[in-house]
Amino acid sequence: MIFQKQRILAIEVAGDIIRAVLLERRGKKICVVDFTSLKRPSSDEDLPDVETMKKLAQKLEYTRGKAVYVTALARACELYMDKKKVSGMNLYQLSEAAKWEIEPYTGITGNNALVGVEKEKKPRAKPGEIVYEDETDEILVNISAIERNVYVAIKERFRAAGLKLVRIYPPEVSFYMPLLLKDLPTPRAILEIGQDYSNFAILRGKHPDQINTLNFSLDSIKTHLENEGESRDLEESLRFTFSQAPEHESVILTGLGVAVPEIIEYVNRFAASGVTPLLISKTSQVTSKDPDPADAAFGTAAGAGIRELKDTSFKNVGIDDLDPLYIRIKKNAYIMPLAATGMIAIGLLGHNQYMKYQERQFKAEIKRYSVELKENKAKIQKYKILIEESDKINKDIKNTKNKIRFVKKESDKTLIDLITYFTTFASDLPCEVVLDSICQNEDKINVFLIKGRSYDLNPIGEFATSLQRYWWCDSAVIKELKKVDQGEKLYFEMSIETFGTQDRNK
Repeated sequence: MIFQKQRILAIEVAGDIIRAVLLERRGKKICVVDFTSLKRPSSDEDLPDVETMKKLAQKLEYTRGKAVYVTALARACELYMDKKKVSGMNLYQLSEAAKWEIEPYTGITGNNALVGVEKEKKPRAKPGEIVYEDETDEILVNISAIERNVYVAIKERFRAAGLKLVRIYPPEVSFYMPLLLKDLPTPRAILEIGQDYSNFAILRGKHPDQINTLNFSLDSIKTHLENEGESRDLEESLRFTFSQAPEHESVILTGLGVAVPEIIEYVNRFAASGVTPLLISKTSQVTSKDPDPADAAFGTAAGAGIRELKDTSFKNVGIDDLDPLYIRIKKNAYIMPLAATGMIAIGLLGHNQYMKYQERQFKAEIKRYSVELKENKAKIQKYKILIEESDKINKDIKNTKNKIRFVKKESDKTLIDLITYFTTFASDLPCEVVLDSICQNEDKINVFLIKGRSYDLNPIGEFATSLQRYWWCDSAVIKELKKVDQGEKLYFEMSIETFGTQDRNK
């Protein structure tokens, strides 16, 4: 099967570096095609530089197409909202309701906010795991937000660079996404050491159990190492963070801090099972190359691209400025009456002409079919007579064949079987055994019941064993064994089930 390729360019600005990751989806498989980075001309600028983005796109040979952007200008927060109200809202209604709740958390006013929303995803219970009913009346909603004017400015810069911006993602919802490309049999923890702050998440299966934003960063850890451990708050924060990580599994590191070996060595002291840099492999090179731990700095950008290429539900937390189609129609309702009237008029006129054409065609076909019907009626009557005669002949042939087959194969079969059985019973019967009767089961003709007497048990067992040596004997079972008087004489009943001597395939 040939799957259509889907590509996306993910760009992230962090500090004085701008990074880009090109990802591709084939069917359900998502892979990193290539990635690269450039130094920004001005690290004080919050928005991406147009010329730098053009150079990145040229290096990755992706000068036209869709792109996503990761920036700390987009804020992420969590809100508990009324479960009944949220369950009755569609995605647009939920985002509109969330706009007016986020100002205390993000500083962005509702009338100037663009948001993405995602309802809490709970992992499926494992087989046999106890599931407790959720008795709360609230549901957790993950929200991403950015100022509308900032989004418009970023979108214009992407357009000037030849790229189409489809969504913006905060780092908090992107850094852990590369782990979802692999199956996680056990919960795993991932720590992103960023430029201004850090993020920590614990994933179970395909869902994060928790996501925390932490107050330490690449610069604060560097300063701590240069001053030889003067910050106790940093150490306590790291110690508490790593204490939440699942035991017996190393913590995965991503972000800018992974490019500094001293930082990896330092944070490794706080992890019970150590730390492992996130390894990103790209498929663009002809010869294979071992992943570089420093490439983990591209993990957050790659995560945004993975969100965009995965199922639609993963995109909901991303931010865009497009309203749903029905909302756009409502906003332009004054145009709709004219457009609807014109379309209806054109449709009715075309339909009228089509109906007239169809009427002429149908009349011509009715005339032709009437002539054919008269001719076919005579043929059908003759055909019915021939079919009846053919059925009668076939029935006679079938009956005759059945009679011939019975005479040749079946007529003597039962008699041959009985002769074989009784001959064997007589020839294999020990001299110590006396048979009283041999009966054939009325319901199952392949089952015989033998009754007899013997002074010893061994001859009876030998008789049953000898019968089972014949291929046509399915089983010989002693159903009853008892003494008939006060002497040593034993009475027995034996059930013998046969296959039939003519069927050697059984």
